[in-house]
Amino acid sequence: MRTLIIDERIRNVEQSYLEQYFNIVKIPLSNDVYDEISGHSDIFYCKINNQIIEAPNAPIHMKNALIGNAKVR
Repeated sequence: MRTLIIDERIRNVEQSYLEQYFNIVKIPLSNDVYDEISGHSDIFYCKINNQIIEAPNAPIHMKNALIGNAKVR
């Protein structure tokens, strides 16, 4: 099953639906960016050629991910 990285503020109804199709990883909110985007996975992670690249200050470090050079601010 594929993994989906999501904001911890997801509603229960949405999470229940997504759990049927994905392993869910909820990321905690970050103090490094403003509140509205503090739990957005696309701020800290990206996928290029089947490789996950994460910011050095990502809230959760994913197994087998490459760590980028620049922190998100």
